[in-house]
Amino acid sequence: MQKNWSDNIKTMNLKKAKIIVIEGTRKGQEMEVMFNPSQYTISDKAKYKEAPAAWTDSPFLNYKGGQASTLEMELYFDTGEVKIYGEKGVKKATAVSKVVQSFTDLVYIDSDVHAPPIVKFIWGSLSFRGVVTSVKSTYTRFTESGMPVQAKVNVSFTSVPEKNARRKSPFQSPDRTKCQMVREDCSIWDLAQKEYGDVSKWKLIARANGIADPLNIPPGTMLKIPAL
Repeated sequence: MQKNWSDNIKTMNLKKAKIIVIEGTRKGQEMEVMFNPSQYTISDKAKYKEAPAAWTDSPFLNYKGGQASTLEMELYFDTGEVKIYGEKGVKKATAVSKVVQSFTDLVYIDSDVHAPPIVKFIWGSLSFRGVVTSVKSTYTRFTESGMPVQAKVNVSFTSVPEKNARRKSPFQSPDRTKCQMVREDCSIWDLAQKEYGDVSKWKLIARANGIADPLNIPPGTMLKIPAL
């Protein structure tokens, strides 16, 4: 016979994941999940804009900046009757909706700070700082009276960086003037994309090298790449 979540509570000896409110009226409040998630998904995105490139059918991708990371997972809650091993008696069932509501409340604006509370989801090596952007609750088991005692909750977080924190750029802009040789398969637009991550900055290279016609740069020409 397959055991349900409640029967397994006493056999689980894993450190529980938890959500800690770090900013807002509820600052310092900790919410421990009842059952650790079986998996979680972290998504990282960047925004790009296509830019036409001369003498090629493929456009350059102009990096416009990073986007907030997201963390998604499914959590389980069960507040049904639980046998107390080694003792007589049973822990009575309570409404699981009360537990779920404490997580759902994190979606809404904190009236004192006029913003959703910032939280940290901590489990093992994972420490994700952000806001709860979505909570979808599905109630799956009920008592005879209709009280919900089991639920699965899909939770989504969106990252919020520390103040003055900056992500490392995916490309390294030059911090001093350097030189690059123009190859047959490399144009001034290629150099701008490679060195600055922005094809439109080819004009900086042209101006620094006194280039009047960017389409007429002989292969082998050494160009100065000015610092930004």
